[in-house]
Amino acid sequence: MEGFLPMNDMVDRICARRSVSPKRLGPPGPSAEDLREIARAAAAAPDHGRLGPTRLVHVPDERREALAEAFAAAALEEDPQCDAARLEDARQRARNAPCLLAVIATITDDNPRVPPHEQWISVGASLQNVLLAAEALGYRAMAVSGRRVESRALRAAFGLGEGEHLATFVAVGSHDGEPKATPRRAPETVLEEWKGEMMP
Repeated sequence: MEGFLPMNDMVDRICARRSVSPKRLGPPGPSAEDLREIARAAAAAPDHGRLGPTRLVHVPDERREALAEAFAAAALEEDPQCDAARLEDARQRARNAPCLLAVIATITDDNPRVPPHEQWISVGASLQNVLLAAEALGYRAMAVSGRRVESRALRAAFGLGEGEHLATFVAVGSHDGEPKATPRRAPETVLEEWKGEMMP
């Protein structure tokens, strides 16, 4: 089948995607127009029922320190004995990378046509599109989450209500050189044929 890019360029680009740690991402970050393109790619993800379960929240430079304090509060929430060094490490995570996006998922539990797992699939597809769009625009990116994304501190920081989740952060920036290669699963470990066997 003929694609939008010749000679499997699109597949090659997808397979060449690599995450780069936010600590290694430097300027420049995406422009306002680049962010719009990244959001356009996120909106192109499969979305059964057109529920629009994904939104992106850009954290501007002038709000990074406020987010840093929310990160520290989340660390204390997880471990009230968290020492000063670990609190500062938590704060630093809000300062890394020229651009930081929060991926917010709005999941509806009672939709009769679109169960929650399908909505989460859409959020994941949007996230992948964000990462691929960032690379297509010449940047590097990485999704960063962990247990603290569901902390009260971070939920409050983003004003999340019922059914809303801070799915992950995406750090975007520039990186010289090639990212470290990571092993990929062989296609034959992903693809298999259904044998038509009925389960008892």
